[in-house]
Amino acid sequence: MPRRPVPLWYVLLAVVVSVLAVSAAGIWYTEHVARRQCAMYAAELAVYHEVPPSTETGRRLAEAKQHFVRRYC
Repeated sequence: MPRRPVPLWYVLLAVVVSVLAVSAAGIWYTEHVARRQCAMYAAELAVYHEVPPSTETGRRLAEAKQHFVRRYC
């Protein structure tokens, strides 16, 4: 018994659904990682308030983290 060809609309629907699923998963994962990164930076900034960095590099790093938290979190 010969197989019937798959309709074009079925293939296109499968492609569109796949693209939407991968896009949604990518957006969810990016937001998940961003929330974890914000929580990590906020915890580090709390430590910096208790014991300020003593080196110039440490101060610049703390400043960059604080800027990130203010802008993105």
